[in-house]
Amino acid sequence: MTPNNIKNTVNPYPIEQAFKFPLVITALLVLIPGLALYWFLGESSSVPRAFKLFFGNWISPIILWFFVASFFHLLLKKSKLKKEQLHSNLLANRVFPTLIDDTDSTDSTDSTDSTDSTDNQLYSEIEKASQQQSIAKNNLLLSRLSLFINHHEDDIDDTFGIKEREQMKGSFSLPRFMVWAIPILGFIGTVWGISNGIAHFSDAMTSTNSVTDVSAMLKENLPLVTNSLATAFDTTLLALLLSIPLMMLMLTQEKSEEAYLIELDETWFHNIKPALQSLAGKVNLVASQGAGAGAMQGTMQGTIPETMQAATLGTGSATSDASTQAVANEIKLLSSQIKALQETMEDLYETIFTSKLSDKQ
Repeated sequence: MTPNNIKNTVNPYPIEQAFKFPLVITALLVLIPGLALYWFLGESSSVPRAFKLFFGNWISPIILWFFVASFFHLLLKKSKLKKEQLHSNLLANRVFPTLIDDTDSTDSTDSTDSTDSTDNQLYSEIEKASQQQSIAKNNLLLSRLSLFINHHEDDIDDTFGIKEREQMKGSFSLPRFMVWAIPILGFIGTVWGISNGIAHFSDAMTSTNSVTDVSAMLKENLPLVTNSLATAFDTTLLALLLSIPLMMLMLTQEKSEEAYLIELDETWFHNIKPALQSLAGKVNLVASQGAGAGAMQGTMQGTIPETMQAATLGTGSATSDASTQAVANEIKLLSSQIKALQETMEDLYETIFTSKLSDKQ
């Protein structure tokens, strides 16, 4: 079954969330203020230790920015998933059953509807009802309905699960990158801090001209070295602490989307598709019955003798009663003649049989 006007059914993944918006918003709210705090207060020794953990170096605000952007991105995906589930449930439990019942009752009263016209009518009604219910055009269930009704090929079902799951995995590519990048930034901060500490210590050692000045040099430059080492390990600690909840949130969201796709498969194969196939079977049955009745009527008209057709067509005229009575009289006369002929044959048979018996005696 292929409708006359095939729609464009290539729709984007509805739970896909662009990463540009979270990056820009969190850069304005987290990254720029964090770098400003590091610039003005990062080198101060009077700030609390917790402050130095987040803003004590230039890498920590970047780590915090990546974490907040990914967290915000996953929250937006979660809200989209809830909206998608709500629309799919509305379409499967309210819109689609009502339209199937209406289309079924229409087909039962009008046997001239073809399969293509029924598909066109059903899809138009589904599209109209979806717009009234504010269901997005790229809803996964609506996309499945569009593909199946417009093409009606059973092998389309094989591509549903693969395509949707590949789209789902692709939608988590940037959060996966962030989960990988945050610990890497922590290690970069560690290397940066250690290299700075060694550089401070090396500069202090080269500036010393005698052994007696070593103790004074160490006392003067040791805080710089220890601060650099603290910065090194602070970035690693911050990255590891933030990567754990981010990984948990990403895995939870991924499992939720996978569960939604499984639920969508169950709804499609157990409820939606059987109803569409049943409707198509009813439409084909009504059409075949109508074609068979027409053929039988034409055959009966072709096999009726011309005299009977004339008699049948004349029954509606004013002389129909006289013609019927004349035909009845002729049939009655013919019957009496056949009966008389039968009696004559019986008498002839008895005469011949009696003559043969007398000859043998």
